[in-house]
Amino acid sequence: MPAETQRYEVVSVSLPRELVRRAKELIPRTRRSRVIAAVLTRFLDSVEHKQVAEEYAAYYARRPAREAREERAMLDEWKLSDDEAWAILDQESRRGRRAAR
Repeated sequence: MPAETQRYEVVSVSLPRELVRRAKELIPRTRRSRVIAAVLTRFLDSVEHKQVAEEYAAYYARRPAREAREERAMLDEWKLSDDEAWAILDQESRRGRRAAR
C-alpha cells in the first residue's frame, strides 16, 4: 500500500536580506525548503510543548494542598524504589553481567 503523500502549499515569506544571504551560503538550494520546514516544525513543536507545560503548571497551582502533599509523598516513595532499582543495575553492571532489556 503506497504511503499517503503530504500536501504542500507554496508560501511567500519576506525575510531580512542578511538572513537570506546566510541561508544561501550555508544550505544547498535543493535542501533549502526541507531545512526551513524542519526548523519551523521544531519551533512550532517547542511552542506547543511550552503551552502544555504552562497548562500543567496552572493545573497544579489550582490543586488543593492536601492532594499535592499526598502526591509528593507518593513520588518520594517511588523515588526510593527507583534508587534501589538503579543500585541493583549498577551492581550487576560492575559484576560484568549483561544489563536487562
